[in-house]
Amino acid sequence: MRALPVLCFLLFAHPASPEDFDLLVRGGRIVDGTGNPSYLGDIAIRNGRIAAMGHLAGATAKRTMEASGLTVTPGFIDIHNHSDYTLVADGNAQSMIRQGVTSMILGEGGSAAPIGGKQEPRDRRVLLNEEPADWADFNGYFARLLREGISTNVGSYVGSSQIWTYVRGERAGPPTPEELGQMRALVRQAMEQGALGVASSLSGPPGSWIDTDTLVALCEAAAPYGGSYSTHMRTEGQGVFESVAEAIEIGRRAHVPVDMPELVATIARAPRASKCKPMCTPIAPGRTIWPPSFHPGRTRAARRR
Repeated sequence: MRALPVLCFLLFAHPASPEDFDLLVRGGRIVDGTGNPSYLGDIAIRNGRIAAMGHLAGATAKRTMEASGLTVTPGFIDIHNHSDYTLVADGNAQSMIRQGVTSMILGEGGSAAPIGGKQEPRDRRVLLNEEPADWADFNGYFARLLREGISTNVGSYVGSSQIWTYVRGERAGPPTPEELGQMRALVRQAMEQGALGVASSLSGPPGSWIDTDTLVALCEAAAPYGGSYSTHMRTEGQGVFESVAEAIEIGRRAHVPVDMPELVATIARAPRASKCKPMCTPIAPGRTIWPPSFHPGRTRAARRR
C-alpha cells in the first residue's frame, strides 16, 4: 500500500527534460475550427505538432509566444489560388502566410502540368524570367517545389484547358475519339501523381471550347481516384443559371463532387415594380466578355476582329 503514492507520483511527474514543449502560444483567443465557441487559452507544440490545448499554466517550452489580444486559428486554406508558377520563383509565399493562409489549392483551367504536347512555345515559358518549365508532369512540378522549398502546403487540380491544349493545341471544336482517349489518359496520370481532380475555366478560350460531354469524360477519368470537379463557370451574366446547371450535370454524370469557387451571379432578380441593375464584376476589357466567335487566336487576334 505504501508504494501507491510513489507509483502515482511516477505516473504524473513531468519528464526530466527542462522544457515540456518546443513552443508555447499563451493567452490567445483560440478558434479551433470545430465550430465550437472561441475561448482564451494556450497551445503547446512538440515536434511540429499540437501536443496540448487549454489552460497550460504550469507548462514550459523552449520558446514562448504571447498571444494576448490576438486570435489563434488553424491555417486558412485558399481553395482557389493562381500561384502555380510564382511559387517556383518564391516559395516563401509571404503574401499568403502573413494573412494566415497555410494551404494553397492551384490549377484552375490552366495548371502547372502537363506541359508539352501541342501547346504553343509561349505557353511553356511559364517561369518569371520567361524560361520554359523544366518539368512535364506533376511529379516533376512537385519535385521542383520541394527542391526549391515552400512555406505552405500545396495541392493542385489538373486544368481541363491544360489537357486540351496539350492534346489539341489552340483549336476549337470537339475532340476526336483518339484525342479524347489521350485526354483521359493524361487525367489519370495526373491523378496518380497527386492531382485533386479536374478544374475548368470556361468563360474564355481554350476553356470555352470544351463542351459538356468532354468535361464529363475527363471527370469520369478522375472519379475512380476520388477526384472532384471545380469550375469557373461559362458565364456569370444572363446564362448564370444554365452554367450552374451544367456544372451540376457534369458532377451527376461523372459521379464526382462539384465545387464552384467563383459563383458570382451578375444578374439579380428583383420583385416587380422595383428597379434592378446588373451587378458586374469590374474587369479590364478582354476576351472573357466577348462572344465565343471572337475568341480564337487569343486576345490580340480577338481585338483585331
